[in-house]
Amino acid sequence: MMTKRFFVLASVTAAALCLPAAAHAQTCSDVSGKFNEVIMAQQSAPNDPAGRVVGNVDGSLAGATTAFITSLTPARDGGLSVKTNNAFATLEGNLLFATGSADWTFIRNGYYQVDLTLTVTGGTGKYANATGTIRILGVGDNVGPGTGQFLHEYRGQVCTR
Repeated sequence: MMTKRFFVLASVTAAALCLPAAAHAQTCSDVSGKFNEVIMAQQSAPNDPAGRVVGNVDGSLAGATTAFITSLTPARDGGLSVKTNNAFATLEGNLLFATGSADWTFIRNGYYQVDLTLTVTGGTGKYANATGTIRILGVGDNVGPGTGQFLHEYRGQVCTR
């Protein structure tokens, strides 16, 4: 009888160890705010031939941001389809990484309406295994190689484990 009790106790203990810990449960948080980006001069980002931006971020992801274009394709409406790699460095010292897919709608020479969707791909610190989606709406002002700026608002959800 003692052996049977031991076996049952050992089996229950082993099964409990196989269950996911509550600490690994996914937690999602809404994020929102504004940020501005300045297009860097081409000689300051020679490894990013399609362009790089740096900027300040307010709101939930307060800190700094940088991004570079990985693909730039003319769209039928005279605008551009743009793919990006993005990073946010928060004031707390965490990094959040994302890939972006955007439509830049032509307004007039050098000015675009931006509709960008970021897919969160991870990060560091509290964002080490982050997922989620962030939608960005904004305007590109005087955009050209090595010149111009973007003014954006963002809203979305970031999930962590």
